[in-house]
Amino acid sequence: MDQPPTDPRQHRDATVRHLREMAAARVERTSLRGVAREIGMSPTGLKKFLLGTDPYSPTLRRLRKWYLQHAALPTGEVSYHDAAAALVVLIHDLQPEPRRQASDCMLDCLERAYEASGRSRPRWAADLRAEHGKPGTDRK
Repeated sequence: MDQPPTDPRQHRDATVRHLREMAAARVERTSLRGVAREIGMSPTGLKKFLLGTDPYSPTLRRLRKWYLQHAALPTGEVSYHDAAAALVVLIHDLQPEPRRQASDCMLDCLERAYEASGRSRPRWAADLRAEHGKPGTDRK
């Protein structure tokens, strides 16, 4: 279930669905107003989002940032969704070609760090590399 969708629209839908699930879980543990404040949106806007409203792009960016600060890593492991959200937050305002180059550079650096530490590259790195347009290398 943690595999990346192949269609960009499916990817966005899966991201929104994941963010909605995480926000709902956080609201359940805390409060609607508190989570809305963390995200930077109104309680009414958050309630509508939780009920299924499709967020506008600025709201989606706020949700991704909130996710990285407050909701990611409940298991202590980085999932594809966690890594994708982090990468998108860092490169969202670049044009397509510089965004791809920055993504490749960051993924190269992370893969080298995993290899240098003696750990195998995480699956999410290959999935993100494929999603952002450059095939992975076979350095293991």
